[in-house]
Amino acid sequence: MAAAMVVVIGFGTVVQAAGPNPTTAIATKKMCPVCAKKIVAKLQQVDGVAKAQADVQSKTFVVVPASGRVLSPRALWDTVEKNGEQPVRLAGPSGTFSEKPRF
Repeated sequence: MAAAMVVVIGFGTVVQAAGPNPTTAIATKKMCPVCAKKIVAKLQQVDGVAKAQADVQSKTFVVVPASGRVLSPRALWDTVEKNGEQPVRLAGPSGTFSEKPRF
């Protein structure tokens, strides 16, 4: 069983080491179906993204990287934010963030 590592970086950003799952989940404060569709299209344009989908009911986007790629948590967070939704949590291979990632 792998131990989880938690690192606190200034201004309350919490980073947790992630397991082997390569997907990234981005939870938002709210989500409407029209906005979700638009943001999924924008997420699929982010460098290294193979697939993105939205679950409107749970207010979550799930992003799958292309084979061998590591996605930028900051690029994903910014894409959601710039297209009308407010991320509240991003969890993926690079860690778990409750504030905008620095990388």
